[in-house]
Amino acid sequence: MTLLMLLMPITGSAQSPEQQAAREAGLPAPYAPARRDTLMRWNEDSLITARTASADTVMRPKKSGTIAMLASMVLPGAGQVYNEAYWKVPIVWGFGGYFYSVYHNQDKEYKHYRDAYAATVDSTTQDGQYDLKIFLKGRREHFFNQRNEFGWYLAITYIITIVDAYVDASLFNFEVSPDLQPHGEWKATMRVRLR
Repeated sequence: MTLLMLLMPITGSAQSPEQQAAREAGLPAPYAPARRDTLMRWNEDSLITARTASADTVMRPKKSGTIAMLASMVLPGAGQVYNEAYWKVPIVWGFGGYFYSVYHNQDKEYKHYRDAYAATVDSTTQDGQYDLKIFLKGRREHFFNQRNEFGWYLAITYIITIVDAYVDASLFNFEVSPDLQPHGEWKATMRVRLR
């Protein structure tokens, strides 16, 4: 046992008061050994970086844009759930449901007036039926245009949902911390003297 203790290297170092204070505060010592033969100097900025870097930066896992797009194509809003943007799902379903219900109602009215107009055209013309034909034709055209307009709104909502899911997935792990200054990279400074 005594022989074993003699063979173990004796380690110990004298620390300055600054090094002891930094160690007690949980900060790295001002001089930290990088390798046996070199010393790395910690300056004030690197101490601040070492203290705040782990708390400021949160790395999130990447999300696949393809999976998000396919999920949104199969079920609108599923891509937003995949991207953890849950607040967007009621908006997608609200607009989609509203546009579909108006489209369906306008289509039903269009078919009703289309059939009524076709029945008046096929019948023999009487004195008062000319005004009725014009009225039915106008209503038919109005509901036809409204149906097509809300069909476009529904299609645009569907496409925007897919594009939004893809963009959200692509930017999912984008850093949004308040300190966007890069640490440990070269910085250029320039001074201009004004006379």
